[in-house]
Amino acid sequence: MAMATRDATLTGTGTLRELLAAPGPFASVYFDLEARPERAEEAGARWRELAARLAREGADAATVDALTARVMDALPGTGVLALFASHGEVRHVAGLPGGHHGDVAEFAAVPHLLPLLEWRQEHPAHVVAVVDRTGADLLVHPEGGTEARRRTVQGTDDEILRTSGLPNMRFQHRAEDSWERNAKVVAEAVDEALAEVSASLLLVAGDVRARQYLTKHLPARVRRDVTVGHISGSRSADGSAAVRTSRTETEVARAGHARTSELLRTLEHELAPGGHAVEGVRATLDALAVGRVGTLTVTDDPRDQRTAWFGDSPAELAERRDDLPPDGGGEPHEGRLADVAVRAALLTGADVRVLEPGEARTPAQGTGGICRYP
Repeated sequence: MAMATRDATLTGTGTLRELLAAPGPFASVYFDLEARPERAEEAGARWRELAARLAREGADAATVDALTARVMDALPGTGVLALFASHGEVRHVAGLPGGHHGDVAEFAAVPHLLPLLEWRQEHPAHVVAVVDRTGADLLVHPEGGTEARRRTVQGTDDEILRTSGLPNMRFQHRAEDSWERNAKVVAEAVDEALAEVSASLLLVAGDVRARQYLTKHLPARVRRDVTVGHISGSRSADGSAAVRTSRTETEVARAGHARTSELLRTLEHELAPGGHAVEGVRATLDALAVGRVGTLTVTDDPRDQRTAWFGDSPAELAERRDDLPPDGGGEPHEGRLADVAVRAALLTGADVRVLEPGEARTPAQGTGGICRYP
């Protein structure tokens, strides 16, 4: 399963790397949209409070106005709207369906990306295949994507009808051969869809016999590296779509949590002597500064007010200002420790895994990483 995608465009303008490369400081907003039109006035009042907070923290009027326009355009709505802006321009927007993070508005030297990244890791890339004996409907979900890419796969053989007059046994063999050839076509399409979004979760629904044939003909790579689950529903209009959607959401969330647990077990193992991991603030920042970290693990705790310093280059990174390289290219900036670490990770091509406070096997000081090399 892929983790926080390093450079994937979300709903909105620009990639996260482009956002981080833009001039700061940044306004970071997570706004709970209100779905019911009769409560739009309440949502407007909440936004005015957040806008005033940004202004008090130093956000310029042009930036607040740009954010206000985007929020008002999104009302009424559902889920959480994440926005990031600087110097009068909204540089990145993402819709987080089902998000319930609560309202957040911050103005700081570095964007506050942790809630966005945490939502993304809870919505890993996956493919849903609803199959029957003639083909399949595929729903291809990129990591953190809000809209599935839909496609239909039609097998090369028409299903043989019983009216052909063939003897029962001969008809059955002919039909089974036809269904299996169709399943091979579906398996090839599923393999391509999984690779397209780097997914390691496949959920299959539909005709039992078609599911069996599909599983049989999945490539060895898929059977080895992809978790295959089964959910209810069929291709016919039988009212099962809502149940299938609910079950899919449950299985996808479960896969996201399992990936976090797996990563923490790997981190724990690699922290042994000779392993490829670091933990603690200083060791992790030092590894990030030289581009060693392949996956950063960081705890998102709003109560944690520790800070770190950074310069224009990802290599300019330290817990204290005095520890920054003396030949930095510009004025150093101070930001919340977790946000600074995430910035360095994304700018050096590392993945990010956001942890909840108190999660089992959390690295020392809430910060750690699995490295690319010792």
